[in-house]
Amino acid sequence: MTVAARGPGSVLAGSASGGYRMRLYDPETVPVLGDVLSARDIDAAWSGLRQEWGDALPVDLGSGARAWLVGGYQTIVMLARDSSMVTTDTGAWNGEPGSLPTSLRASFRPWFGQRVETASGPVHARLRGPLDEVLEAVDAAEVGRVTRAACEQVLDELGRGDGVDLMHDYVVPVTRLAFGTVLGLDPATGRQVFEIADALAAGEGDAASVDELSFVLGGQVMGRDANGGPTPSGLLAQHPAYEGTDEAVAGMLSVVTGASQGLQAWLGQALLLALSDEQFARRLAGGRLGTDEALDEVLWDASPVTIMAPRFAVKEGHLFGDGAYVERGDAVLLAVGAAASDPSIRGEGTWDGLGNRAHLAWGAGAHRCPAPRQARLIVRTAVETLLRQVEPVLTTGAEQIRWAPDLRYRRPASLPVTLRPTGLAG
Repeated sequence: MTVAARGPGSVLAGSASGGYRMRLYDPETVPVLGDVLSARDIDAAWSGLRQEWGDALPVDLGSGARAWLVGGYQTIVMLARDSSMVTTDTGAWNGEPGSLPTSLRASFRPWFGQRVETASGPVHARLRGPLDEVLEAVDAAEVGRVTRAACEQVLDELGRGDGVDLMHDYVVPVTRLAFGTVLGLDPATGRQVFEIADALAAGEGDAASVDELSFVLGGQVMGRDANGGPTPSGLLAQHPAYEGTDEAVAGMLSVVTGASQGLQAWLGQALLLALSDEQFARRLAGGRLGTDEALDEVLWDASPVTIMAPRFAVKEGHLFGDGAYVERGDAVLLAVGAAASDPSIRGEGTWDGLGNRAHLAWGAGAHRCPAPRQARLIVRTAVETLLRQVEPVLTTGAEQIRWAPDLRYRRPASLPVTLRPTGLAG
């Protein structure tokens, strides 16, 4: 990892108060964000950055563009909740998306029309309402049933033995099939929708991809569930709060992209811990740590969410302390992955904070994740079903696992395993 040669304040102009005001481009050398996100031991990376820089530091996004990386828990909560200081509107950025690595462009570029992720105030409330309304109406028992069926179907097709990649062969198809079915999408349509959403999130899609999704979503309007009512995707497609098809498409993209990447990251991290941490696996299997508590432990200690959607300063000043001076339009990255290990909020004992769900993996404020309940049900069911039917054994050391290039989610690129029957299925 590239590390600044000098700590904050060594090359900075003095402020009126006699202290220093580090601006985003003041330090000559700063950490590279991609190196931080791909670190094998990301907790050590966060700790090193906090020790060197404090709770906020400039990072290189690529091609010379920079952003503030904020890892302090209280500061993240404050900025996530206070839209008077930062906005999610990508049009406010003082940088150029075209200069960024491909994996970052989608998070920084402007979008056609209105999106719930980048809107604020009354517009955000109007666009967020349909998501909350539709997802809140989804029956929890149905989510569990659908997910269990998806897991069993994937496992039946998977087979046993060597050469299995749990991420590619289990995590991805299970999360797509389960959440797609929850939305009322048939398997073929769900696969198509997720592939489009993933391509757009990776910066690989284009206007044709959006048009294709609009066509697919239009076909969901007449879809009916088992009771004859409209499916969740159908409700989204024709929700009266949307002012046109573009907004309905953006709403579907918001739900599907977050589900696809977030579920894969949480399930992948949970399975990696279960396969590589004997103490974690023992406590999970032995009942001292129930599945929900284990999943909370993953959200704290191996956060699947690294960074919230980028924010951009709408005013200049000391937004996060006297040591840094933020200019209007500066990009601000709220690193919830770092906040989870902030020593100011975490105890040192093994069981400290057990049951505490203030980890920020779901976000905070108006842009909080709309589907934490459904996500937990899907991941819990997927973990339990897999470990009940097979015994996965990593065929490589945990330290050799590489991470998918992603600004917002930390998920293994692959989990190579051998699968053995457990004799517990049935």
